Amino acid sequence: MADLRLESDRDVSIIGHLEEFSARVALVLIVIVGFTAALSLRTDALLMWWLGELSPCKDCMVVFEPGAWIGLRWTMAIVCAAVLSIPIVVHQSVTFASPGLLPMERKRLRNGMVATSTLGVCIALWFGWSGAPWLYERAMVTVDATGLVLALDSVTLVELTLAIMWILALLGATAGAGFGAGLLGRLDQERVVAWRWRVSLPVVLLIVTSTWTTTHDLRWPLAIMSAIVLELPLLPWRTMPPRGLPTVLDGEGARRRLLVVDCACEGAFGTPTHPPEADLGHHVARGLCVRYQERTSLLERIQDGRASDVIIVGCSAEPLPLKFKEAIQSTGASLRGLDLRSIEHRRPSIEPASMTAQRDLALAALVDPWSESAARQRTKVCVEGLDRHIVDGPRPATLHPDHLWLQRDPR
Repeated sequence: MADLRLESDRDVSIIGHLEEFSARVALVLIVIVGFTAALSLRTDALLMWWLGELSPCKDCMVVFEPGAWIGLRWTMAIVCAAVLSIPIVVHQSVTFASPGLLPMERKRLRNGMVATSTLGVCIALWFGWSGAPWLYERAMVTVDATGLVLALDSVTLVELTLAIMWILALLGATAGAGFGAGLLGRLDQERVVAWRWRVSLPVVLLIVTSTWTTTHDLRWPLAIMSAIVLELPLLPWRTMPPRGLPTVLDGEGARRRLLVVDCACEGAFGTPTHPPEADLGHHVARGLCVRYQERTSLLERIQDGRASDVIIVGCSAEPLPLKFKEAIQSTGASLRGLDLRSIEHRRPSIEPASMTAQRDLALAALVDPWSESAARQRTKVCVEGLDRHIVDGPRPATLHPDHLWLQRDPR
């Protein structure tokens, strides 16, 4: 599907996007610097308390390089400041991306970033609070069994713990995002492949490069383990066929996805009593011409269903805003209208049952995507299933409520 262009999109140069991005990044950095400066006053107390929790023994903690302790203090302050700045990062990210997103995409991005960042932080805090002390205590038991005298570098211990917390946070957030995307129906056998290249691979590379000096000989086993962990939540959806609207075969045997849009034209047309046949997608709107929210909702349905043809029942599609028609065209779908409102207005009153039957008859007589012979056969079957009088030929000046108009009767 082509790149979607929204009605609200405006032409902005790359320089304009870069300037906005730079301004938002600068704001985040200023906040982090402010938090870092404030937290640096309490870093020593925080480090001493945390070392007391991490230490597997009371007398084995030493500092081999006093200069490294100073660097660790600032590292700790920056990490804490970055965690406190996550809400601002989420807000700035969603705000920056919002102009190019549909409403549901914007909602999913916001909720997804909040959920994954919360999950990642919780996993990291759990390891730093409970997991790491338990792990180091088990390691201490093993060392004591050998009879060796243990001396632990405090700086190295904290750096190793921070590195593991960082790795677990990334893996937890990314795995949670993949599992959540699958539950929301955003993953299938095609999108899983794209997810591996666009999400899993960059995260694995980020883990390896950001912990290069800490993990030493474990970096490549770590990369393999990370790839396996990120693949696990994708397994339920790696064989799932792509989701979309029902497909039909056109006259040339190509697959087409038709979306029928029943628009009430703000009450000037009415609402059908039932959806069309199961081979066609269906969408209901109250008034596409005047309701921007309904137009964006239709765009989401077109994009999610991968529609190839959009058929407006009420009008000829000419009254629709030009930018909306351009947005539909940007999805790769064609747009047309049945203009049944001009037929229904020839009746004394618009009755939902007659209007629905007229719609089904018009859909059966469509030549595109079906061939003329197939359309005639479909129309014949539809007419035989309707207990109504068929008026064929030119459009009549008036139409009885129980009559249906058909340009050419296939019988």
